[in-house]
Amino acid sequence: MANGCVRISKLSRHVAVLRHNARTGHSIHTGYTCYQPLFTRQVSAQPLTSHDENPVEDLKDETAPDHRQKPTFHLPDFSNFQEAHKPKSNLELIRAYGIFTICQVRPVVQHADTLLDFTKKVLGTTITYGLVRKTFFGHFCAGEDQAGIKPKINMLHQNGIGGILDYAAEDDMDDDEGAGGSSGARESGPKEKVVARTFDYGSEAICDGHMETFMKSIEAAGDAPGRGFAAIKITALGNPKLLERVAAGLMAIRNMFSQFDEDMNNVITREEFIKVYREMFTDATPERTERMFHYLDPDNTGYIDYLGWSQTIKLQDIPSIIKTCKAPGPLYLSSLSDEELQLLDNMMNRLYKIADVAAKKKVRLMVDAEHTYFQPAIDHATVELQRRFNKEEAVVLNTYQCYLKDSWHRLQLDMERSRREGFKFGAKLVRGAYMYLERERARELKFDSPIWDSLEETHANYNRCADELVKMSRDEDAEVMIATHNQKSIERAVSLMHELEVQPQKSGVYFGQLLGMADHLTFILGRNGFRAYKYVPFGPVADVLPYLIRRAQENSDIMAGVSREKGMILAEIWRRLKESTGLGKLMPASEQAASARHEERTAAQVN
Repeated sequence: MANGCVRISKLSRHVAVLRHNARTGHSIHTGYTCYQPLFTRQVSAQPLTSHDENPVEDLKDETAPDHRQKPTFHLPDFSNFQEAHKPKSNLELIRAYGIFTICQVRPVVQHADTLLDFTKKVLGTTITYGLVRKTFFGHFCAGEDQAGIKPKINMLHQNGIGGILDYAAEDDMDDDEGAGGSSGARESGPKEKVVARTFDYGSEAICDGHMETFMKSIEAAGDAPGRGFAAIKITALGNPKLLERVAAGLMAIRNMFSQFDEDMNNVITREEFIKVYREMFTDATPERTERMFHYLDPDNTGYIDYLGWSQTIKLQDIPSIIKTCKAPGPLYLSSLSDEELQLLDNMMNRLYKIADVAAKKKVRLMVDAEHTYFQPAIDHATVELQRRFNKEEAVVLNTYQCYLKDSWHRLQLDMERSRREGFKFGAKLVRGAYMYLERERARELKFDSPIWDSLEETHANYNRCADELVKMSRDEDAEVMIATHNQKSIERAVSLMHELEVQPQKSGVYFGQLLGMADHLTFILGRNGFRAYKYVPFGPVADVLPYLIRRAQENSDIMAGVSREKGMILAEIWRRLKESTGLGKLMPASEQAASARHEERTAAQVN
């Protein structure tokens, strides 16, 4: 069954070619640039096949420019634990060390919700929340309301650091509603239990309430000193099941393009279009066919590429398209009803209102990435926002999870779209938070995992994406948030900025880490004049607790690898102890030197 119409003979050949390309990493050149057919998808609605070469092979002989031996350039000294923890009091350092120690115990993190419920029963809610407020909440969150976060925001600003505000109150629900039975991931053992931040859908009124919640983040970011950022999740603004349906419709539109592109060169010629249109549709008169081709090729270039196709054909067009299909197929099944189209319009209107306020407040709006079965719909909505609000500057930034095999080519495609349509490009780069869930879902549905097979591949893919965006920031006023706790990726980006003569304070390159983590990166970057940011959650303790638990579980691998941060905290505590007691002066010179070397080794450990 073809994508909207039956073309059995062509479909079998087409799928064979796709499978061959997926095995060989085959790429096809067009007149614009080298795009690989990331828009193709087999009929099973699995995540996009990347058709990608191994990024490690790509970057094997290409390393970041290393200027550390040159007198004119020095990388920031991320081992300087004194500067990294200068704003913290002694009690805050001790608290941080204790919290990191607890977070390294994986069973405690995985069963945090159970332990919290037990504590409530034993000590009562008031005492439990009081303890959390002074410990985990105080370390990872800025405060409970806009007034309460000001001291933390001001402290960050004084150290050259901005805030990415996230009003983190959320529904306390397990992610058991995902496509393909994501609840199965919870049955595969503690390590693979991933409780991702997902909003339940009760009604349109609840979605309106979530919109108001995001408005609080934007208002707080707008009131804060410096350039503000706010984060939103699109699953909070519409029915997640609707997003899955929208994603399926977008995939059907992509598949239809690949059906028309008979020679698989990423463009549809007039001859291809006429031939396939006659096979698929009942209204294929010469006049109608020519009119449709001109509609998709308004500049009379004689061909249609995927960017033009996806820009012209909308989800709202599917009902009219399928009326003339010779036989139903995935496109027919993905057609949205009138009610669903209205719900989609409601969701987009919420997004437009949020983005409009962000633009007026001069706040950058970052749209979070989510599960792969939502992501096509999220990308589609984000591009719509960028078309409207990124005309003069990058107000809206989309998020790319670089542990996904298709992320490099999606990024390339979106960069080219922004050039062609004339809006400023904005992106946030992360490695990704749903690895176990995505791999488990791929096993259940029996398709290849969308995640790179090794950490090395993920690192290499992240670095090449960051390289491209740093260059685009210099050449085309793009804005990029390099959101990572990986020191090597940051050093690579900093070195590239120097080589390209990108001025840190005048560029659109930002660096981001979570509040309460990787302070040796954020504070040192801020002190050296880079645009450094902390992801700053806030909200009432009772409402933010589900977020804290989910954040810890999503980042359990990071939390298990905080030995370096603990070492730097311990080194700073020891330094202060020696300074306050005079112990350092009393130590023999040989012991002072040994102690200094120990502190240096501790601070230089790599996670």
